[in-house]
Amino acid sequence: MAQFKQVIAPNSPAAVRLALLAGFNADLTDALYGFSIALHMIESNESSEQNLARRLVSDATIAYVRCFSRSNVRPNLDTIIAVPDGYADAHRTLKRLRNSTVAHSESTLTPSYAVVSLERDETTGKVWATEALAMTVHFSFSAEVIRLFHDLVKAVKARLLVEIESAKGLLVTELNTKGEIVALWAEGVLPQIAPIAMEEWDVDSRRASYPDSHVIPVVAAPVRTFLAPSSGDDFEGEADAI
Repeated sequence: MAQFKQVIAPNSPAAVRLALLAGFNADLTDALYGFSIALHMIESNESSEQNLARRLVSDATIAYVRCFSRSNVRPNLDTIIAVPDGYADAHRTLKRLRNSTVAHSESTLTPSYAVVSLERDETTGKVWATEALAMTVHFSFSAEVIRLFHDLVKAVKARLLVEIESAKGLLVTELNTKGEIVALWAEGVLPQIAPIAMEEWDVDSRRASYPDSHVIPVVAAPVRTFLAPSSGDDFEGEADAI
């Protein structure tokens, strides 16, 4: 009977490329999941669920645009794949939504106002203020617009998955043609979670070069932290169920 083991692939162009693509796929999976749930919430009769739809759109927008933003860790995704034809306008809209509304406070989609309640005496005509209120108007989108965003992410993700499958094959071929595979079986490790206290967390820390980041510090209890595969299409079944 064969034995099985999973380990981090050693540093090589093929391994680094697959890890890079997996990071993009993780963000796109989050975005697709957010837009899918938002579609469900926006059509609900419950106001609380409709409000959740806006927050899900915000989170999904951040996850999507992260793939197409400047980073010191990875290139823009558009240097690897092109946004499919027919989605260019939706792609630009999501980038503007993230930059002007979700990540910053510059958009007319989220204006804030000082509002006063007035009262008037019908006999004397005297008017006075009785209450001051603060009001922020939040943006919202129709189900049709959210579905367009959802379909954009799904189309981009489909192109990325083609690159991922190719990268998987190249890495397996590379490992099987080198003489290091036996040592990798004996010495290879998987990512390790290392819980730390909040005061020990360095928010300015940068990810180590591959593969030296296999020890992951997290400000969380171990039982609430998980490792999830993100190099394949592990989302599609959930999307269809929503």
